[in-house]
Amino acid sequence: MTLHRIEDWDHIIGPVKTGQIDLNKSSVQLDREMASETAMNGYQWHNNMLRLVASWVAKGNTDTEIHTLAAPHTLTGFTIQQTQQDVQTMIDGARNKGFAPKVSIVSKERPPLLEHIKNIKLTAPQYLINGLIEEQSMSQMFGDPGSGKSFMAIDVACSIGSGKDFHGRPVARGFVVYVAGEARKGAIRRMNAWAIAHSVQLADISLYVSRTAVGIRNDNQFDELKREIHSIADEFGEPALIILDTLARNFGDGDENIAADMSGFIAKVDGLNDEFNCASLIIHHSGHGDKDRGRGSSSLKGALDSEYRISKSQDCIKMTCTKMKDEEEPDPLLFYLIPIDMGKDENGDPVGSAVLEFRGAGVPESARLKPSEYFAIETFHEAAAELGEPVLNLNLKQLHLDQWREVFYKRATQPDPDSKRKAFDRARRDLQLKGWLIVENDMYTLTPRTPGQSPDKQDLDRGPLE
Repeated sequence: MTLHRIEDWDHIIGPVKTGQIDLNKSSVQLDREMASETAMNGYQWHNNMLRLVASWVAKGNTDTEIHTLAAPHTLTGFTIQQTQQDVQTMIDGARNKGFAPKVSIVSKERPPLLEHIKNIKLTAPQYLINGLIEEQSMSQMFGDPGSGKSFMAIDVACSIGSGKDFHGRPVARGFVVYVAGEARKGAIRRMNAWAIAHSVQLADISLYVSRTAVGIRNDNQFDELKREIHSIADEFGEPALIILDTLARNFGDGDENIAADMSGFIAKVDGLNDEFNCASLIIHHSGHGDKDRGRGSSSLKGALDSEYRISKSQDCIKMTCTKMKDEEEPDPLLFYLIPIDMGKDENGDPVGSAVLEFRGAGVPESARLKPSEYFAIETFHEAAAELGEPVLNLNLKQLHLDQWREVFYKRATQPDPDSKRKAFDRARRDLQLKGWLIVENDMYTLTPRTPGQSPDKQDLDRGPLE
């Protein structure tokens, strides 16, 4: 029988659920291997995959782990995406039918509540991102829609998950949990773009992304999140950071404007930090009337160890510290969104996203890009792409003057060649003065270093700023 819908669970795999089959016995392991081989050969694929998925669910495997196990069973003529869809339906059916093991969270034995001051070790701040986010802290990034706050959160997540510096700041590597409450598909594209831009394989980023929002104030959803984090921690150790994007979508029951409800949310997040010895980062919206604070009850800011406002003006994204509990507030950081071409999907449609490129701290307005200069940079990336290079590569990229100028002239809207020449020369000169370009023998290098900084040979020898 071929199953196009999961309707006859008890008939197909009822013995697993009733205990008539012990999943840990070697004979059953042989049966699982036989089912796997039969499925890959295309014989009764649905029936065999149904049994396999049910057994994996019963063993306590996560959805991500099950998809990894199921990937080799993709049949000729079918895409990986189609297989994933079918397998996810089977996973959901198995969990709804009660095949997942009952997981009890065993609380760690807690130390005494009170400790004499002489026994408490004095330590310097330990950072996940040097100078920005401390270990075992609660932080927040807030901003208007479209300000770039999710781009910033994803950059933080991927940097910590991979161990790559956060725009020149060292990080403490660890696995990251990203609770994607909204725009999950966009977040996935941005994470892939980050990996391409930083020359990192997705498999090398310790990053787990939720399929849905999690109501932190809803006990069932909150406990499910903790169970899944515990299952990952059993294999990889405790998480370094849990990101909630956004507060509104992951708040759960209650009203963020009511202090009592917000206090309940804070208590739950504190509980996550305590249980997993990790930090948390909350992504939040700006206030309706006051854009300089996060929306809702002010009790949240009181609980934070650090807070950053994310704002956008034209092409510049600014990260401004609005609270640093025990340390000096860092200078504002400036970034630009750089587009990245990610190829085409299975339908041949282009897929693209963007990543953040650091442009300095506390940079004066005079170092900001003008529209004409930004246009010149766009044509620089396009010229590099025509040479077979990715639209963005954070390694230093060189172009000959003629290669860049040709693409600039093609896209320029000035009415005559002389006007195009003047526009190109002016933008090229200004970009060089602001530190965006290094020039040597008509070879131009677009470099991600602080605007206004005058690059020298010593800078080049140190390599690119990542």
